[in-house]
Amino acid sequence: MQNIIKNGKDFRIIPEKFESSTICSITDSTDAFIDFNLPIASADELSDYIKGDEVEIFGSNNDGLIYFVTKITDKDGAKITVEMPKSYKNIQRREYSRVDFHGELSFVDYEGIVLQTEDISAGGLKFISSMPLEEHLEYNINIGLSNNLTIKCTMQPIRIQQVDFKGKNVWSVSGKFKNIESIDRIALVQYSFRSMTEAENMGGEK
Repeated sequence: MQNIIKNGKDFRIIPEKFESSTICSITDSTDAFIDFNLPIASADELSDYIKGDEVEIFGSNNDGLIYFVTKITDKDGAKITVEMPKSYKNIQRREYSRVDFHGELSFVDYEGIVLQTEDISAGGLKFISSMPLEEHLEYNINIGLSNNLTIKCTMQPIRIQQVDFKGKNVWSVSGKFKNIESIDRIALVQYSFRSMTEAENMGGEK
């Protein structure tokens, strides 16, 4: 277990407050604990990492993406110590979950064409466009997942369908992500996981 995690890379850590999720790197590990450094977290974000709280951690290895939940046992500035988990989940591409998405999506080379976002996964997204896109092209896009997390990549349309939107003929576009960094793919996986968990919790409260 220690070697699987120790040999991982591109880690992201998520506290209870998703907006304070950030990149992290392993500085030390044993069979009992893992030390992470959070190099770009602000003081306000670090305040959301509390001793005794659970955190979710995503990373990547040769088999795909890895995910585990653990508990913070110590904290010293940007250094966070967590328990070595007893198990982890390996996430394959076919397991990328699609969730509702109503965040920010913009095109670098076009303005105002996104009328509404609909859903997103670690592999792609769906949205309503005011102009028809072309399936053989790749478009530069920015995706805002939270206040301090924007993903920059390219998107290639794989399905374009003309639809009615508020009385106007527009286009429903499904696209796949291209030229996306591994760490950004991980951010999308963690966003989907968190969204599904929150939806399940809300369903249980009814």
